[in-house]
Amino acid sequence: MKLSATQSFDTLINQISEIGLKRHAKDLIEHAQTNLSFMKQTVKDVPLPQGEKAKSGIIISAGPSVKRQKSIQRILDAGYKGTVIAVDGAFIACLKAGLSPDYVLTLDPHKTRIVRWFGDHNFEEHTRHDDYFTRQDLDVDFRKNSIEHNEKNIELVNEKGRLTKAIISTSSPKNVVQRLQEANVNMYWWNPLVDNPVNPESVTRQLYNINSAPCMNTGGNVGTASWVFADSILKLPKIALTGMDLGYYHDTPLNETQTYYELIQHLGTDENLEEYYPKFENPSTGEKYYTDPTYFWYRKNFLELYRRGNSEYYNCTEGGVLFDEYLKCMTLDEFLRMI
Repeated sequence: MKLSATQSFDTLINQISEIGLKRHAKDLIEHAQTNLSFMKQTVKDVPLPQGEKAKSGIIISAGPSVKRQKSIQRILDAGYKGTVIAVDGAFIACLKAGLSPDYVLTLDPHKTRIVRWFGDHNFEEHTRHDDYFTRQDLDVDFRKNSIEHNEKNIELVNEKGRLTKAIISTSSPKNVVQRLQEANVNMYWWNPLVDNPVNPESVTRQLYNINSAPCMNTGGNVGTASWVFADSILKLPKIALTGMDLGYYHDTPLNETQTYYELIQHLGTDENLEEYYPKFENPSTGEKYYTDPTYFWYRKNFLELYRRGNSEYYNCTEGGVLFDEYLKCMTLDEFLRMI
């Protein structure tokens, strides 16, 4: 019997974790083995914030609202004294604006894409047949003159990177580790919790057996991993989320979404594709957004996880699809005035 569009979507959401694990398991283990010799300290060794930095934190994710809402500049203009945590995809944007985050988190094991966030010495080779960044990079200017901008990014990270601590997953590829070393960035390691570690054959258990590093739940993405780090490791009492769209502005073409090609490949067709992009109206802004199956899964994971946390959370993204009846939403300016 043919499934309805809703049933097909729900089935896909329930499969995403397994699909991702099958795709990445080999790389996760190989990268952890390669990185073992570089692991001098773990997240257990991260010094806890002191003074004003211990009172609150802002997580800067790489959703499109960061640019549209000018979130980074507003943090700077407010003279914010708390802790700033950037995901890897927002790191360059922060440095270009003159903001050196206290921490940058990186998670993805992709061997050619993630190093771009730190400046890629092999950029032309890595992007020759990959339009991932051309479609969705935060920095639109980068799309127009990417080679020149990449060289400037390398220089910027080499100059400013040492001011930020890298909270780096053992899944990170070798070129990311090398870039952080080149820029003299202190690295604190952790294992991603990707399945049930109670199972001795699980990937998570295998990772832990390699290096004994602490395991952190990620919700499948670096933004949620940053929140887990802020809550469970830094123990910040108040945490604001920015750039946590987990979706797209309604005027974004489908072919500029993150997993557009992967979705078509999985479905085996591009017919009725819009049925896999559910629409939302953000209750705070009244604007319309849509999301894709992967971001929908991230959203589901975060909304389940954050209720287990210990801090007060505020979604200051001012857009996107991350909301429910319990998650407090406010503007970034309101949060900055409150602190």
